[in-house]
Amino acid sequence: MRKISVIIPALNEEKILDSLLKQLCSSSAYIEVIVVDGGSKDGTRDIVKNYPKVNLITSDKGRAIQMNKGAKFATGEILWFLHADSIVITQAGQLIDEELENHTVAGSFYLKFNKNNFWLNLYSWMSRANCTIFTYGDQGIFLHKHVFDALGGFKDIPIMEDLDLVRRLKRIGYFSKLPYPVVTSARRFERNGMVYQEIKNLFLVMGYYLGLSPNFLARFYKY
Repeated sequence: MRKISVIIPALNEEKILDSLLKQLCSSSAYIEVIVVDGGSKDGTRDIVKNYPKVNLITSDKGRAIQMNKGAKFATGEILWFLHADSIVITQAGQLIDEELENHTVAGSFYLKFNKNNFWLNLYSWMSRANCTIFTYGDQGIFLHKHVFDALGGFKDIPIMEDLDLVRRLKRIGYFSKLPYPVVTSARRFERNGMVYQEIKNLFLVMGYYLGLSPNFLARFYKY
């Protein structure tokens, strides 16, 4: 099995990061874990320091900036980008390694939430489709490091950096959507309201496809 570098951008994630790190550190020895902190004011970095095997690096704030810095630090042949509130299946690393041997340029999992709700279940169902508009960073995007480097990594934009990368990846090869979930927190939906957050997400995506500036769209999105 090839070495996989897991890159986790973090900003004030002390309440949720521990679960993911505990899970990753108990998994395959072929996994390298890198947390890129964007200037947390809480105990995020203290939590990371509880895991000697986890690499902690600091960066300017911004998910694209943080993930690009983590990728430069990574030593694995494969890069796997995860959000701090993710929960992954035990065999995820093996599935990624096997999938990238099958002439696949990159891929992701589908999304599942930690709450049972009609709107969240609908969102999860749509994320199973191997379609760019339904593929985002919280689904655990993975790819060959040499491919990431050749593409120049994530664009330095404040929002939609994941969608932009997926679009570029699909232009050069096959992007796979694995039939297994990455479980994520429903906290944003719970805070803003299920229907409101769905409408907001739709507005942001459609605005991006219509050519609105990511800098403009970022005004409506809270990191």
